[in-house]
Amino acid sequence: MNKIITIICLSLLLTSCNKGTTTQQEVKPTSPSKKTIMAVFAHSDDESTISPILSKYAKEGVNIYLVLATDGSNGVSPHANIPAGDSLAKVRAQEALCTTKTLGINPPILLNYTDGELAKMENLFSLDDKIDNLFTKYKPDVVMSFGPGGYYGHPDHRIVSNIVTEVFQKNKTKSLKQLLYVGVLKEDLEAAPKIKTNMASWFKESLKTTDKKFLTYRIPYSEDDYNVGREALGCCKSQYTTEVMDELFTLIGQKERILYFRPWNGSENIRHDVFEY
Repeated sequence: MNKIITIICLSLLLTSCNKGTTTQQEVKPTSPSKKTIMAVFAHSDDESTISPILSKYAKEGVNIYLVLATDGSNGVSPHANIPAGDSLAKVRAQEALCTTKTLGINPPILLNYTDGELAKMENLFSLDDKIDNLFTKYKPDVVMSFGPGGYYGHPDHRIVSNIVTEVFQKNKTKSLKQLLYVGVLKEDLEAAPKIKTNMASWFKESLKTTDKKFLTYRIPYSEDDYNVGREALGCCKSQYTTEVMDELFTLIGQKERILYFRPWNGSENIRHDVFEY
């Protein structure tokens, strides 16, 4: 019986190692004196939900890392005519690099889990370890991700949010200061212009909104940051047509050029800078 258990454990370990292989261009950890943001999401294009804010802080000299958990290999869109699998994964990796260059941040850190498979037991454990190692290596001051609802409910989004929160609350490096969940106001969705495309309409209907009283980080950004964010979304041609991109970014950008975040542990104090703790 002990031999059988040992064999099973070794099998799980090997499977875990094969499922998520980290790839990235050479990115050196920042100096301790420089502020650092780490944004952790499931797929290339998820960062578009906060891209104006990433642009804003990149211009201010903040060191920004974008971590993407999956390879996006199953995110097939009919207009692009790219089949699921390695060919799509390669395209989406290039799109992620295009996005980071456009935003002026570090090259993406790609963990390369198979798109849609984060819920597998072996992936849950190894993703936990990988996020922990990234926090230890880069020592971000602020971490950003989706909240528990996964922005619009995608299982991979929910899992990334859960694991990021789990690892953050351990604060093993003692350097982590704030975890922020990007939020959407119901009022902003209701005030958005009329949506025409099916994909953007579905997106709008599926968004998980948060009551404004919980969204106490209210970060302003410029019109230029909005435009940079929209340009960055333009890298994701495998996912959206230009018309869909325009409508999605109208929803993402929210009115008054403010993005809202909820601190993971709650707060009643209104803040206008992610580095206010």
